[in-house]
Amino acid sequence: MSPSSFNKVAVFLPPRKVEVIEEKPASIFAPKSTKPTAPPPVEEGDHIYKTYPAFAAIIEPIANKFMPLKELIEKLRSLGLNVFPEPDSDSYVTVINKNHKLEWWAYNQMAIGSSCTAFSYSHWNAFVNDEMRIVVGCKEHLSDKSTVDEDMRCIVFNNELVGFTDVSESSQEFVVATTFTDYHAELFHLVREKFSPAAFVRVMDANPLFVETVNQFLMSIKPLTYA
Repeated sequence: MSPSSFNKVAVFLPPRKVEVIEEKPASIFAPKSTKPTAPPPVEEGDHIYKTYPAFAAIIEPIANKFMPLKELIEKLRSLGLNVFPEPDSDSYVTVINKNHKLEWWAYNQMAIGSSCTAFSYSHWNAFVNDEMRIVVGCKEHLSDKSTVDEDMRCIVFNNELVGFTDVSESSQEFVVATTFTDYHAELFHLVREKFSPAAFVRVMDANPLFVETVNQFLMSIKPLTYA
């Protein structure tokens, strides 16, 4: 893979499920048969087409096509999907106020671990209501399967330290006294100590262009502020 490939991104959509058309038998004694209209899909399910049909219809023309981040932002905006806040956007909507330096550092750390880690929104991020603490769902993830329905354990970014907590999204309360089980100076060290050797190999092998592109993407959409 050429180095230039690592700075390109795409909006992923799973293939649509194949519709199976039942053929009517020529005779009442003939066996019924089914004939698929296309090859079977690679991904399981196509719930996004049923749950968000309008979004899928809009995004489908550019889905799964890799391009530079700047070009993708322009195309999404031209389609009416402007999820990229302007510098003064927080003046017009309700946001989760976070220290800007800490938020920037959290995006950088998430980018470093993105090759082996799945991150998710955490409702605890709003609950703690502390600009110097950022809570994110996190788990090792080395496959292409979705983690949407999984109950992720939370990590906290705090004063340029990061650590796993004893809290998950389904926990009944956020207990500050038992929040951290371990501290790490960077997510890199957390992956090395808490994740599998295969996950750490991915982090070590990640191309710097890939890491920087993920970092720029996160800073473009600012999910920790506008989640």
